Amino acid sequence: MKNCILSFILLWISNVSLFSQHAVTGYVNLDTSENWEQKVYLTKIKLYNDNKTYDSIPIGTSTINEKGFFTFGQELFDSKNYIYKLHINPIAVAKRKELSHTVKAFKLFILSKKDTIHFAKSDTEIFGTHASNNIANNELQKLKKFEARYENLTSDFDTKKYLLETRGYVKDSLQILLVKLIGIKKLDEQNLLEKDVKSNPDYYLNLLIELKSSDLDPATYLYLENKLAYITKNITDQKYKTSIWINIFAAIVICILVLILIRFKKKSKINKPVLLSKQEKAIKTLILSGKSNKEIANELFISVSTVKTHITNIYSKLNIANRKELMNKFEI
Repeated sequence: MKNCILSFILLWISNVSLFSQHAVTGYVNLDTSENWEQKVYLTKIKLYNDNKTYDSIPIGTSTINEKGFFTFGQELFDSKNYIYKLHINPIAVAKRKELSHTVKAFKLFILSKKDTIHFAKSDTEIFGTHASNNIANNELQKLKKFEARYENLTSDFDTKKYLLETRGYVKDSLQILLVKLIGIKKLDEQNLLEKDVKSNPDYYLNLLIELKSSDLDPATYLYLENKLAYITKNITDQKYKTSIWINIFAAIVICILVLILIRFKKKSKINKPVLLSKQEKAIKTLILSGKSNKEIANELFISVSTVKTHITNIYSKLNIANRKELMNKFEI
């Protein structure tokens, strides 16, 4: 009994040691093994700045044993999260195109040096389901399940519903920045990103700030940064053009109002009756009859200075400057 327990402990320790040194372990299902190479290939996906084109960089191979088991060591992986791909190749090059349409001979996943992932053996697929302790990879699988509902778009596809559901999922559920970028890229592929940025500019600008302050390679989010710059520039240009037209319209309205006000004032001055006092009317009549200031003072029994004061008031009320203009105004 003691020997059995000791053997079990040694076996468990050896398995822990084995898996602790390997980042990727698993099984492949090769029912028709004569069609396939007995190797699993590991490549690192390098995204370009446009986030649409990429290169697959080979980084390792693993020989498949008689049970279909394969492994890849931790030394092959980077300390940061990157997207990787496992795949196997048909033996005959001529069969590759034919098999690629009927068999899914690859798996994509996210991993770093400190994580592990294990592929269970499947009875129906070459690579079965997998379990990983990488949070980003697990969130990516959730996103893939979510997007699976929209793989075959039809004419009755509800873009608004997809926009709301996808944006909500990206914002609320995906806490890993790398996976957020994948979700945003999916929005762009559906031509929904620009609409969402315009509706929620603060969210995307804050996300860009978060990305820049993270340890992610700037190349992974340069695409989003350029996209936001393009969209926000268009929004700013549109607002600027709108502002110019509003200012032009306001200037025209102000000019029209000023002209109306000037015309109204002129019309008011023309039509407004001049109200002279009784004494001013008497002095105006005497001026029109050719009387001098002294003669007017003697006739009205007032001082010459009082006459001058009344004349000044008359000129002001009639908007004239001298006796000649007074004579002309009343056509004497």
